Amino acid sequence: MGEKLSIPKGYRQTKQRKAILDILEKAEFPIHAEDIFLRLKESGIDISLSTIYRNLEMLTKEGLVVKSYMMNEDKARFALPDKKNYLVCERCGKIVIIDNCPFDKFKEELIEVHGFDITGHSIEVYGICPECQKKSE
Repeated sequence: MGEKLSIPKGYRQTKQRKAILDILEKAEFPIHAEDIFLRLKESGIDISLSTIYRNLEMLTKEGLVVKSYMMNEDKARFALPDKKNYLVCERCGKIVIIDNCPFDKFKEELIEVHGFDITGHSIEVYGICPECQKKSE
């Protein structure tokens, strides 16, 4: 990502908000708020879990963060918009980011057919990763 993420206008530029965005920028795949909490604690930033959730909700509302729920999980995961399409192994939980979004080609057709003003999307594809397939053989 070339351009550095910044807190939206109208919101204070706090150390905690910048740290949350930094964690999400470094995360390889969508993570839980608890993971963000632990990583911030490890780096010496004092923040409560409820503050993290409040900030994640604001960042999601402003379009800087994508919130998603994976199959068989009751907690939301958070990621930057460029990490919103991924493959998930149903056995080991491994997550692989899909770089080339297949939705972009389909988007125009959906707009034309259904008349939706599409504001965002997230694609989760479930299956069995190559390592788990080998273990089954």
